[in-house]
Amino acid sequence: MSKVNDVDVEKFLHRSIAVLMGGWSSERDISLKTGEAVLNSLKGVGLNANSIDLTSEKRLYEIVDDLDLVFIALHGRGGEDGLIQKILEDKKIQFTGSGSKACRLSMNKCEAKKVWRELSLPTPDFVEIINAGTPQAETIPFVSGEKDVTSLDKSFVVKPAREGSSLGISIVHPGKGSLEEAMKEALKFDQTIIVEAFIEGEELTVPVLDKRTLSPILIKPKGEFYDYEAKYISNETKYLKPELTSKELSDISDFSWHAFSCLGCKGWGRVDLIKDKEGNFQLIEINTVPGLTNNSLVPKSAKQEGMNFQQLILNILDTACLET
Repeated sequence: MSKVNDVDVEKFLHRSIAVLMGGWSSERDISLKTGEAVLNSLKGVGLNANSIDLTSEKRLYEIVDDLDLVFIALHGRGGEDGLIQKILEDKKIQFTGSGSKACRLSMNKCEAKKVWRELSLPTPDFVEIINAGTPQAETIPFVSGEKDVTSLDKSFVVKPAREGSSLGISIVHPGKGSLEEAMKEALKFDQTIIVEAFIEGEELTVPVLDKRTLSPILIKPKGEFYDYEAKYISNETKYLKPELTSKELSDISDFSWHAFSCLGCKGWGRVDLIKDKEGNFQLIEINTVPGLTNNSLVPKSAKQEGMNFQQLILNILDTACLET
């Protein structure tokens, strides 16, 4: 087999491909599943691939000098925040996904949203709370006009600013829940917290591969939002092809690409959005190393494009080889 979906497999035959997986973040278990799926796919086309379970930053320094080409399958802290990427960059080792600066920026939901607002890309109003839970706590609002995101007559979402897999997220509605309770949950994961205006609407995601967006996926969880259980445990979450007009398809593609590229992201990733009741798209967050498990969104989107899992993995690997 010399080509898979226009990817020249032969150019990888003499490369040693390390799949970095596991890590030490709260998303370790998901990363192990992602890494195993990637490893099996690469081996399935006869490539010299091996997995490395990174249990600490120290472990990476122990093995980094022996690495040739890296497929990053690490989620969350350490793997998605620029740390791993910076070490590989300094060693001039090729790797999949975005560079260290883009990962660091994208991992922090507050910082990513600040860039989008500066560029007039649509994203919900929010408040950033720095050093939350300490006497040095500082609240910085990023709102339109004089809106109070946490007003008692409004719904809002409380999230740890630098966490994935919907961990630590709470939605507070008038008369249901409180900011204090939600902050306690978010503080389990981060001392920087984002309090975001709740946008009622449809949850959508748009993967990016190389320099193009893939088909959007409409997510319909059984519960109130696409939380950890809906992502990885429940069999009741529905993944659908959204009913969008040609203009809406064009708009969501443009928004997603600009949201991704303006942060310096490249290679591959995923953009999460909400389509509100008025039909407008609102950017929520960027994932620079999305999941690649059986339930993951990027493979579902690629399938709609006629690309099977093996082809997707090779295309992601191929973007790493675009760098010299």
